[in-house]
Amino acid sequence: MSLIVLSMQVYLGDIIPTSTLDWPGKVVLTVFFRGCPFRCPYCANPQFLEPDSGEPTDTERVIAEIDKARNFIDGVVFSGGEPLMQFAAFKTIAAHAKGLGLLVGAQTNGAYPERIGKLVEESLLDAVLLDVKAPPVPEKYLHAVGVPGRKETSDSVYGSVRLCNRLRSEGKLAYYEVRTTVFTGFSDTPEEIGAIAAELACDAYVIQQGRPEIAMDESVRKLVAIPRNELSELARSVKSERIKAVKVRTREMGDEIVSQRS
Repeated sequence: MSLIVLSMQVYLGDIIPTSTLDWPGKVVLTVFFRGCPFRCPYCANPQFLEPDSGEPTDTERVIAEIDKARNFIDGVVFSGGEPLMQFAAFKTIAAHAKGLGLLVGAQTNGAYPERIGKLVEESLLDAVLLDVKAPPVPEKYLHAVGVPGRKETSDSVYGSVRLCNRLRSEGKLAYYEVRTTVFTGFSDTPEEIGAIAAELACDAYVIQQGRPEIAMDESVRKLVAIPRNELSELARSVKSERIKAVKVRTREMGDEIVSQRS
């Protein structure tokens, strides 16, 4: 039975009624929210960066789409942009989904660890799909996310990493995946990938192929996508016993498991 939730306005990017890509092993409805605190030069969804771009809609529109799809999906995944920026709308829609017995996941850049914790505390979040863009070095993170001067950025993201590590170990998250999207000049060395992996205790760490041709920044669009074999070498350099599976994700082959631990 559905929970009764209050409707409110939301700046919506898009709704994908069914997806098998956003949560491995699950069929989900994916909701894209507008707004992001970062300005990554390689961003693939620049149209969703500004929180108030376009006309706001009502959360009832999203809820109606979930109701239509409820018999065909396992859950709802929020993406963006950064979906936790519009926190009240996220909670409203997530509460409705949970009331239908659906799972809820968030694709997040980790900028809001306290919001992740609050959602788990209120039983409104089952999976975190966390984008970690650089090692825990402030200068490298600022380079990756395009927000010079925000020295707290790396601390916030790695605060989310440590929180999700703990929540998963305590069984409070059903699934926890970390993704690093690799471009030339952005987390493209074994040393950088190793420094990220050393911080993780997750179900899967995904080395994801960046797509320069759809990047926001013109300088990134001039780059060539790193080939699959080089991504596989990066993935094989990950030796952490706290990561259950290391994967490579490419446009042509999808997900490929490079190493797996019981």
